[in-house]
Amino acid sequence: MSAEHEDEILVLKSIFNDDFLSIGNQGDSYTFELIIRFDSLLNKIRLIHEESNASTELSHLPPIVLRITTKQTYPEANSPVYCILCDYLTDDQLLLLANQMDAVWESGEVIIYTWIELIKEYICNLSNEFILRSAISSIDDPRILSNYVKIRSKRIYEQLIEYDRIQNQLIFEQTLHSCPICLQEQSGKDCLQFEKCRHYACVSCLNFYANEYLSNSQQNKELTCYDCNSSLFLSELRRMFSDDKLLLKYQQRLLEQTVDMVWCPRCHHSIICIPSESTSGNHLSFVECHSCLYTFCRRCQETWHPQIQCPKEKSLQEFMNTPAEKQPPLKPIDIQKISLEIANIQMIEHCSKPCPSCGVRIEKNGGCQHMNCRACKIHFCWTCGWYGTYYSAHPCEQKAEKAQAALPYLLSDKIETLTNENDGQRIPKDIIKRIQKCPKENCRQIHLKIGTKNTLICEKCETNFCFLCGEAIYGKFHFSQYGCKEFSTI
Repeated sequence: MSAEHEDEILVLKSIFNDDFLSIGNQGDSYTFELIIRFDSLLNKIRLIHEESNASTELSHLPPIVLRITTKQTYPEANSPVYCILCDYLTDDQLLLLANQMDAVWESGEVIIYTWIELIKEYICNLSNEFILRSAISSIDDPRILSNYVKIRSKRIYEQLIEYDRIQNQLIFEQTLHSCPICLQEQSGKDCLQFEKCRHYACVSCLNFYANEYLSNSQQNKELTCYDCNSSLFLSELRRMFSDDKLLLKYQQRLLEQTVDMVWCPRCHHSIICIPSESTSGNHLSFVECHSCLYTFCRRCQETWHPQIQCPKEKSLQEFMNTPAEKQPPLKPIDIQKISLEIANIQMIEHCSKPCPSCGVRIEKNGGCQHMNCRACKIHFCWTCGWYGTYYSAHPCEQKAEKAQAALPYLLSDKIETLTNENDGQRIPKDIIKRIQKCPKENCRQIHLKIGTKNTLICEKCETNFCFLCGEAIYGKFHFSQYGCKEFSTI
């Protein structure tokens, strides 16, 4: 190795440090690799994925590896043999770069650092739009090595975005920031910057923000950025909730108003389900727990069963397609469950009212008629249902007492089945005395009596009928001393 080349190697080692990888000597040649990193680009580039038309801005690009083999005659006679390793540049782009590197070689002069500067200049001078296109074939040239075709442009697009995100986070953590909430100067490692909106604050303030949100707010909506209400990633929520139990409590609250969250039957962690893009099979039932990695069916809660219909769904379809007279009779335990469900509905309807704005049921356990819904924050009157942003004087008129509650479809269908079995002899008396069917033949919706009023209004077809006799009410003379009583207790 010549003295000029030895000096060049020492300089490269001092500049690159750990990014200088010595591979070793083989005969009269010496091989090493340089990891050429790029600081923040002078100007952000627009990364475009041509096939999907997706685009984003990047401030960083991954390093390029330059593998170099020099011989004893370098630099007097032979140019170093090199190979450029890069997966996000196409073969055509790398070939153009390699030709530029060959063009600047002159015998008798060390060239490696010039090549490094040429590569950096090439990357920094990329046009404002960096377009990733689909490539069909690769070029066989020993000077370049790229997996662009194998990885495919869509995956490269995702990798570049992730690399840029990581680099931005590293820079953020290495600098000092003034927290916009407490106004204290904090290290980036003690702060959290939200991925979507780029707002940040110190972890201490965000912990307090999350805990206050959980303890004081009963809103059934997701926790968002304190400044712009942008949604947050799960990793960000984990840092905001210092205790896993608090995060679990937050997820349980979301469960109350979303059908996309289920519980793992093995470890009992909550899981947010992401709908599959598949258009066939039972893909919508597939769930994977991120805590214990258990895969199961969200319908039957059993181990995942690909390629077959869910047994629970199959049983339900068979039941729905079977005529009523051929369906097996309900077991006593099922009748007890129906009775308990009816009692629960009656208790809920009797002791609570729906918020006139959002419909969330609210129980009044004392005090005046001024109510405040914790879900939508409106104020309303318990007596008449008036509501507004602030509670104020209003003409309060007593609303008519609600006399009935329509039973859910499946529960109504079960009671209909019981009624058809042995002329209803299997229906317990505590169920019989609480319910009444709409007299219209094309309706027959089953209603549960609430309060003392015997005038029921079908919530399905709006027919007025009598709870006592089950007949439709026409005019004002149905209730009299010779007919049914207008008010009675169960």
